[in-house]
Amino acid sequence: MQLTLSGIRYTYPSALEPILNNVTISFAEGWTGLLGDNGCGKTTLAKIACGLIAPDAGSVSPSLVCLYCAQEAEAVPEALYDFASDFGREARMLRDALGLEDDMAWRYDALSFGERKKLQVACALWQRPDVLVLDEPTNHIDHDARERIAALLKGFRGIGILISHDRELLDEVAARCASFEPGGIVVRPGGYSAAHAQSELERTSRVRERRAAKDELAKLAAEKAERGREADRAQARRSKRHLDPKDKSAKAKIDLAVYTGQDGARGKLSVQMNARVQAAEQRVAAAFVHKRYDGNLWVDAEPSPRKVVAHIEATSIPCGAGTLDIPELFVGNRDHIGIVGPNGAGKSTLLAYVTSRLAGDLAVLDMPQELSAEERARVIDGVRALAPAERGRVLSTVAQLNSDPDRILEGAKTSPGELRKLMLAAGLLERPVLIIMDEPTNHLDLHSTEALECALAAYPGALLLVSHDRMFLEGCTNAIWEVRNGRVTPR
Repeated sequence: MQLTLSGIRYTYPSALEPILNNVTISFAEGWTGLLGDNGCGKTTLAKIACGLIAPDAGSVSPSLVCLYCAQEAEAVPEALYDFASDFGREARMLRDALGLEDDMAWRYDALSFGERKKLQVACALWQRPDVLVLDEPTNHIDHDARERIAALLKGFRGIGILISHDRELLDEVAARCASFEPGGIVVRPGGYSAAHAQSELERTSRVRERRAAKDELAKLAAEKAERGREADRAQARRSKRHLDPKDKSAKAKIDLAVYTGQDGARGKLSVQMNARVQAAEQRVAAAFVHKRYDGNLWVDAEPSPRKVVAHIEATSIPCGAGTLDIPELFVGNRDHIGIVGPNGAGKSTLLAYVTSRLAGDLAVLDMPQELSAEERARVIDGVRALAPAERGRVLSTVAQLNSDPDRILEGAKTSPGELRKLMLAAGLLERPVLIIMDEPTNHLDLHSTEALECALAAYPGALLLVSHDRMFLEGCTNAIWEVRNGRVTPR
């Protein structure tokens, strides 16, 4: 069984350029990781594969039962209540594997985003489609649940398309990776690490080839210039303009050179040299290396003059069906604090409580886990309404995070990852002394995550992060608050 997309082209309404142009790719049984920068078209391609979007041109064949599991967790999954009402062996196994309680479906809106995500994945696997697309299935998910999801995905026997920034998940389940690159989609065997290593090897080879091609072009250009100078000197020697009209011998020598074909030989050599230079120029063009930004984002900010930006007195607050015990907590003006714990433990509840206790005159950049449709529109409209200089700074930051700012402003659909970049870039204009982020790496592509990690590590102000990405937290925080079993524990 194989799903083939042939000659796919798709342009979003009001966009100037197609996001997908003449794309052809086949998906075999097993999991294929779909990689690329935010906004490159991964989700669009996946939705076309599932029949949720009709392409402007191209075809999808054969006709199979397809299911798309969205990256956002707000909407109730299709078949949720059917899954919740099924007490057969497979449904019970999925609920047990992901730690899902029987009543979770009936209180979906009260669940944490991580709990919602586990329900999404369980419902999708329970339906057993021929083609299953999982778009960022480990967003909001704690480490233990990630391992259980990986184990379940390895048991899927259909055609799987995995859009994810989770390197560990891709390495564990993907048999191949399809990468969106400037020249098109490139498929390489193995998970993320193997595909990335092969990509870097190819990039190194292209850099080496481009360097050699440019050296050859420089040599040929110098040789062509020298031959041109020789031809000019020869032309000057053949000129009769400065000869004595009575010097018949000199005129005869010039005529002999023309008659014996020396001019034709030089002309042929000139044509050959032009062809060699043209071939060298084509070789340089073929060895083009796409420029990337890798963590050069600079945050223009200073720490607060206050030594303590947040002081939380010991208390107990409502959290789900129970309470959350909070000890006395301090956030210094240079502290970088990570908040960790299992899904549903109360991390976002703690973050919201801390935010509510901040001084009103504190410059704070607060980025929630998810945004409503109205909030998304407000972010984009706000960026478009900025003065040209400020808008330029915002779009420069977006470019540093490997997204195309022109594509966003021209009216193309903004992906969740691109939206987070816009929020971050616009928020940085206020030069915040405290940055609060709830799952900041959700929806971000791998290169953008690395760039954000480097930027936050160098940020001089206070930082408060909720994240399940241990590598990310290790790179940009220096203290941890653990939320578990109804209690917050600094460590």
